Amino acid sequence: MKFIKNLIPLTLLVTLLLAGGEWFKSYEDGLKAMQRKNWQQAADLFRAAIEGNDKESKKARTYGMHFIEYYPHRELGVCLYELGEPENAKRQLDISVRQEPTERAREYLTKIERAEPPTQAAPPKTTTAVNRPRNNRPNPPDAAAGAAATAAGTRGTLTGGTPTETSSGTDMIVGKKTVKLVGERMGVAVLPFENKGASKDLGEIILDKMITVLVNQQRFKVMERSQLDKILQEQQLGASGVLDAQTAAQIGKGIGVDGIIIGSVAATTAGSLSIDARVIDTESAAIIVANDAYSGSSDAQSVKNAVENLANKIAKELPLVEGYVIRITGDKVILDAGRLGGLKRGMKCTIYKEGATMTHPITGEILGKETVIIGEVLITEAFDKYSEARELSSEGVLSIGDKFLTK
Repeated sequence: MKFIKNLIPLTLLVTLLLAGGEWFKSYEDGLKAMQRKNWQQAADLFRAAIEGNDKESKKARTYGMHFIEYYPHRELGVCLYELGEPENAKRQLDISVRQEPTERAREYLTKIERAEPPTQAAPPKTTTAVNRPRNNRPNPPDAAAGAAATAAGTRGTLTGGTPTETSSGTDMIVGKKTVKLVGERMGVAVLPFENKGASKDLGEIILDKMITVLVNQQRFKVMERSQLDKILQEQQLGASGVLDAQTAAQIGKGIGVDGIIIGSVAATTAGSLSIDARVIDTESAAIIVANDAYSGSSDAQSVKNAVENLANKIAKELPLVEGYVIRITGDKVILDAGRLGGLKRGMKCTIYKEGATMTHPITGEILGKETVIIGEVLITEAFDKYSEARELSSEGVLSIGDKFLTK
C-alpha cells in the first residue's frame, strides 16, 4: 500500500514533466508555420507554447543541456500584426519588450505606431507541400510536357512582389505573373561592415537598415542581428567587419545560411560616403553579387536611402527564377535558364514535382496541387540560356521534367 501511495505522486510528476515539454515543440512548430506564412496556425501554436512557458528568454532550457532562443510573445505579436490585429499584436510585443527586449519586437511596434499595413492581406489557410519517401512519389512529367510548358511561358524571372493567399498555398505575384513558392527562401546573414573612416554610429545605421530592407523585401530569410551578434562573440570575431571571403563563407556555413553579406563603408574628406557590399556563397566562398551605393551626405536619412538602394540592387541580382530540369548527365544537372534568365554561379535551387490535384471532399473546391520536394542543387556554371548544377541534397531521384525554383 505504501508503494502505491509513493507511485501515484511519481506518476503525476512524470506526466507533468512530459506535458511541460510540449511548449518548446509548439514554439518550434510555430516558427515553421511562420516560414510558410501560415499566420493563424503559427499564432495558435505560439499561444499553446505560452500556456506551457510564458517567459521570453535568450537561453531557455528545453531538456537536459539543450537550450533555445524562446520569444513566443514576440512571434505571436508578429503573427497578429500580419493577421490585421494591431492592438492585440501590440499587447504581445509590449510583453516581449518588457521581458526580453529585441530589435525585432521594436521593429514591429514601430510598424504598428506608423499604422503600416500587414505584408500579406490574408494568411494561407492550407499548405499542400509534403516530403515523401523515395518509393512513394508521383511519376514525373515527361520531357516533352516540360518543354511545352516552358514554351508556353511558365518559366520566368521575378525580382520582387507580395506573397498572397491562393488555393495552392503561398504564391508570389509580380505584375501579371504568379509563381508558387516552394521550399525555403535563400538564407542570408549580414556581417558588420568594415569601417574606413566613417563614424561608428553610421556603421550601426548601415547594418540595421540593410537587415530591415532585406527583411521587408520578403525575398530572403534573414538572420536576426541579435542571433548573429551572439555567434560573432562566440567566434571572437568582434565587430570590425574585416573578414575575407573564405572566413565569411565558413561563418555562414557554420550558422546554416546560404549567403553572407559583407562590405565596407568609406568616408571622404568632403563628407560623402561610399558603401560597398558583396554576397558570398557559403558553399564555395565565391562572390555571387557585388554592388555599391553612394551618399552625398553623412546624415542618417541620406545614408539610409543609400543602403536601401544597395539592398534593392542585391535583391534584383538574385531574382526568383523558375523552370525545368532538361538533362541529367552523371552528377551534372542541366536547367533551362541561364544568365539571361537571372541565374548565376553560386545560386541554389529547390527541385520539386507537382503531384495530384487536391480537391475538397465536401465542397469540390480545387485546393491546389500536391508539391513533392526532391532535393536542392547548386549552380556551378551559368550560360546565356541554360545552367549546369550539382546536387547538394536529395530526398528522391531527380528526373527530366522536374521543376526548379531558386531559393
